[in-house]
Amino acid sequence: MSGSLIGADTPQDVQPSGYDDVLMPVHAVGLVATGLWLLDNCDLEACAATAAELDQCDFHLAVAPVRFAGTSGSPVNPIATF
Repeated sequence: MSGSLIGADTPQDVQPSGYDDVLMPVHAVGLVATGLWLLDNCDLEACAATAAELDQCDFHLAVAPVRFAGTSGSPVNPIATF
């Protein structure tokens, strides 16, 4: 199974990256080279609490971005359904 989205409540790239030619490798490789969706500033505590309460680790995640022309990012409305 392959991932198609990375979501974190922390930075996904460390600074400095350790690569002279690539400032942000997770963004450069994930977003640009593979088309991976990146979610920054996630609030994962409520999701983790619900998963623990239900004793269930899997869930469906729907992410609805706002459609802006000519951009590479958007606010989203993620919905986790257990």
